[in-house]
Amino acid sequence: MEKICAEMTIAKVLMLRPDAQKILMRHGMYCIGCSIGESESLGDAAEMHQIDIEDLLQDLNKESTT
Repeated sequence: MEKICAEMTIAKVLMLRPDAQKILMRHGMYCIGCSIGESESLGDAAEMHQIDIEDLLQDLNKESTT
């Protein structure tokens, strides 16, 4: 599976990993369905929501291998 990175859009992350929604929400990113997710990068969204991008990426990629 393709590794998720901060430069990916939220839409791409959800396309690659539909179960990523629960991980994003667990980290405090509740605007999953927001229209800006089509073009906003995961890194930009994490910064906007004051979420540690490294922790988020670790969880997204760790769970993608299980």
